[in-house]
Amino acid sequence: MKRVVGTLITSLLLVSLVLVACGKEQEQQTTTTTSVKPTQQETTKTTTAPSDKPKYGGTFTRVLLSEPSFDFYTTSFAPNILYVLTNEGMTFGDWTKGEAGGYGSKVTDWGRGYDQQGLKAGLLAESWNWKVDSAKDEVTIVYKLRAGVRFGLNTKLETSRMVNGREVTANDVVYTMKQLISDKRMYIYSGVPELRTAIIEATGPLEVTVKVPVKSLFAAFARLSYWGRAVPPEIIEKYGSMADWRNSVGTGPFMVDDFVSGSSAVFIKNPKYWMTNPIGPGKGDQLPYIDKMRYLIIVDESTRYAAVRTGKVDHITDVPLDDAEQLRDLSPDLKEMRQAEAGTGARWMRVDKPPTSDIKVRHALMLATDFQAINDGLYQGLGVIQTYPFPVQKGYEDLVVSLDDPIMPQSVKDLYTYNPDRAKELLADAGYPEGFKITALMTQPEVDYYSVLKDQWAKVGVELEFDIKEFGAFTNTLRSGTHPNIAVSGVSMAYMYYYMPHLTATQGVGNPAMVNDPRINDAITNIKTLLATDEKAAMAVWGGKDGLYIYCLEQAFGIPTVGPPAYVFWWPWLKNYSGELWLGEALNHQVEWHRFIWIDQAMKKSMGF
Repeated sequence: MKRVVGTLITSLLLVSLVLVACGKEQEQQTTTTTSVKPTQQETTKTTTAPSDKPKYGGTFTRVLLSEPSFDFYTTSFAPNILYVLTNEGMTFGDWTKGEAGGYGSKVTDWGRGYDQQGLKAGLLAESWNWKVDSAKDEVTIVYKLRAGVRFGLNTKLETSRMVNGREVTANDVVYTMKQLISDKRMYIYSGVPELRTAIIEATGPLEVTVKVPVKSLFAAFARLSYWGRAVPPEIIEKYGSMADWRNSVGTGPFMVDDFVSGSSAVFIKNPKYWMTNPIGPGKGDQLPYIDKMRYLIIVDESTRYAAVRTGKVDHITDVPLDDAEQLRDLSPDLKEMRQAEAGTGARWMRVDKPPTSDIKVRHALMLATDFQAINDGLYQGLGVIQTYPFPVQKGYEDLVVSLDDPIMPQSVKDLYTYNPDRAKELLADAGYPEGFKITALMTQPEVDYYSVLKDQWAKVGVELEFDIKEFGAFTNTLRSGTHPNIAVSGVSMAYMYYYMPHLTATQGVGNPAMVNDPRINDAITNIKTLLATDEKAAMAVWGGKDGLYIYCLEQAFGIPTVGPPAYVFWWPWLKNYSGELWLGEALNHQVEWHRFIWIDQAMKKSMGF
C-alpha cells in the first residue's frame, strides 16, 4: 500500500499549464485598486498563540528530491523553487490572512494554491491598480514599487559585488518582465503567447505600467506579478543567464552562499532585507529571523525520513499515509497537519476518439470504477473521492457542488456508485456488448493505480492495456496529441477555475481529453470578463444547478482519481509555522513563508538535538 500511495503523490507532479487571461467589457472605464498591506484589525489573536517573542539565529533545513536549477531562464512552468528564495516579484499571499503563528485572521489556510485578490500582499509592489477600457479593448495595470528596496550583497560572490547592493528601480522590473515575454527560453514566451505583445514601460522611477488587451488582464497580472522577479540587467547582459548559482542576485530574504551538486544548497539571510514582521509578538522585527537555510538533496525516501527523525531536517511535506504512521510512531514529538487536497487530476478520456468519444462509454467506465473500494483499500477510507474537475478548497466553496447537495442530479450521483451491471448495459447500448480493449498512457509510478482499475474494468469486459513510458517520452507523447484513449496529466486545483487548462487547451499535456466544448469555452470567456470587476460572480459561473461544475461531472471527461491523504510534519522548535504550504497560487509559492519562521534553539537543544 505504501508504494501505491507514494506513486499517487508522484503523479501530482505531472503539471503542465496553458495559461490564459481574462478581461471585462463595459461601456465605461472601470478602475480596481488593491491595498496590499495586511491590516492589524483584520487579525485576531487566538488563545493558542505562542507568547514568546521570536528570536534571531539558527538554521532551517529542508529537503529537495532532485538537483535544483538556479536559472532565471527556464522552460519550466514556474520559477525554480530556489530562485523564489532570492528574487521577489510584485505580489505573494498575505501571510496574516492564515494562521500566522496563531495571530492571523484565518481567512484562508494557505494549504494549496490561492489566487484571489483579497488574499494578496505586496512584495516589490507596494500597491497596484488596473483600468479597463472596453472602447479601446485595453487594460492598464500600474504597479507602484516599494521605495528603498535593494539587491542583496554577498561580498564573497563577484556578481553580487558588481551589483553592490544598489536600489531596485522600475527599469529593473521592466527589463525582467520584458525578458519573460520576449526571450524564447522563457516559459511565458512559449506558454502564454498572448503576452508577447504586452506594452511594459517605466512610467516613473518606481512605477511600472503594463498594457494588454482586455482578455489578457489576468494572464498579465498573474504571470507578470509572480514571474517578474526582478533581476539586475547587468548580470544577464554580462553572463547571459543565472544558471550558475554564483550569478544569483536578488532582493529576497535570502542569498545563495554555497551549492554542492547532488548534496546541498545553502542560503544565508539578506541582512538588508526590507520586510518587517507584520503581526504577533514580533511585529516590526526585521525579517528574516533565521541566519541560514539549508536544502539537502536526498533522493532516497528512507534516508529522507531518517533525516527528519534524527532532527537533521526540520520540516517535510507530502508524506503519504504509511510513512506518516511510521513518523508518528518513531518520533511522537513531531507536529503534523493533514495537507489540503492537492488536486489529483483525472484519468482523462479522449472525447475525439472512439470508444471514449461516446458519453455512454465514459459513463460506463465511471460505473465500473469502485471509488469507495479504492479509498478503503489503499487509504483506510481517508482519501478524497470527489476530486474532479477540482476538489473542495477553502475560499473556493462557491465553485463546487457536493454529491450530497440537493441540487446535484441523481444521474450524476449514480456515476460515483459502483454498478457493473449498469455499466454493461451502457456498453451494449454503445455497441460494445462484449466490451473492448483500451490503452492508457502512463509513467511507471502510475502502474499500481492503473492495475486496480484494470481489475475492476475487467469485470465489465473492458481490457485495459498499459503504455508505460519514461517521463520525457510521456510528456512528448501528450504534447504531440498522439496519446491513446486514457492518460492522466495536470493537477486540478480550484484557483485554476478561470482558465482550466485541462478543459480548454488546444491539445496534449494541458488537455489530454482533447476537450473542445463550446459551453465550456463560452463559460470560461464569461469568467474572464467577470473577473475584472466581480470575483464572486465569476466563481458563480461554476456553481449552482445550471453551472459549469455539474455540467463537467455529467460529461465525465475524466474518471476522478481518489485523492490520497498526505501530511506535513515539523519539529516543535520551528516557530511561526502552522502547516502552511503555499503563500499564493503557484507551486513555488511554497517557500514564501520561510521569511516569517524562527528556530527556538533552546527548545531544540533541550530536546536533545
